[in-house]
Amino acid sequence: MSHSISSILRRGVLQTLGRWALPALAVAAMTPAVAQQQQDVKFRFATVQQPGIYLDGITKFAKLVGERTGGKVQIEVFCCSQLGGERQIMDGVKLGTVGMGSIGATGSAIYDLLFMPFIFRDLDHAQKVVNGPVGAKWQDDFFKQTGVRQIGYLINGSRVFLTNKRMLNSPADARGMKIRAPEIPTIVASLRALGASPVVIAAPELYTALQQGTADGWEGPLAYMADNKHWEVAKNLALVEWVFNITNTIINNDIWNRMTPATQKIMRDSWREVAAEITQKEWAKQADLAEVFRKNGVAVARPPVGPFQEATKDVWKQFAPKVWGEGVYEQIQATK
Repeated sequence: MSHSISSILRRGVLQTLGRWALPALAVAAMTPAVAQQQQDVKFRFATVQQPGIYLDGITKFAKLVGERTGGKVQIEVFCCSQLGGERQIMDGVKLGTVGMGSIGATGSAIYDLLFMPFIFRDLDHAQKVVNGPVGAKWQDDFFKQTGVRQIGYLINGSRVFLTNKRMLNSPADARGMKIRAPEIPTIVASLRALGASPVVIAAPELYTALQQGTADGWEGPLAYMADNKHWEVAKNLALVEWVFNITNTIINNDIWNRMTPATQKIMRDSWREVAAEITQKEWAKQADLAEVFRKNGVAVARPPVGPFQEATKDVWKQFAPKVWGEGVYEQIQATK
């Protein structure tokens, strides 16, 4: 299972861009009819993302939806944890105080399991899974469980390790380290499998936790580390691409039901179009981001992934059969 950036770019990104080109054209053609039938809807879209590629994509999504619905759907974007961390955003969308969000930590085991290590072979494999029958089943199950609609996925990079005490060249180096984890049980369990001591810390508090030593490091997407200048508070970057960072685009069900089927299609297709662009840009800049860290005094290494795969190979067995059902993990692995 190689997560090499070169293979990701070659096999996944170009196919993804082409895959969603036609839906975008179809959406544009629907605008006049949508404008006649859709009532005015205005709501807030919340994210923890700082200014950068991801936030630019969310802003573009809001603009496209406005244009393609003839101004009937107006989305106001709130970035940078202005409306809270990911769990607060999830709660807000459920209650309706927030209309939409793009989050990783949903509080649902269904999507928490996407953060299991080495579940996907590469980006193309991940795209086929989340945008195929398995991904659709997860959306249905998530709605039945939470009452919140999930209308799209985004794979915005792989998660790597940034630490203070020492470089993570192997799982042995993780022993005794306090490594920050989000409120996602699969990541907590995976860090324990590596021998680390996971500490759950909310994203807005992460910079301070690294600065003060509450955490010795963390695992997460390189783009988020760069957007928040984490080279200032941690000095060892291990490019072990062990988990794909998949975020979920969620929307309040009452708002969703106020949209016509044509508008709902615009929402889904516009997000897929923008998600493909964000993915292409995020993955293309991974090598450049690593160089930014190096230039800011951070040691950068690319350890072999084999020992990390071996240490975490059974984590899925703790969660997948119970949460997803028997055979779903195997269906993922069989997806070509």
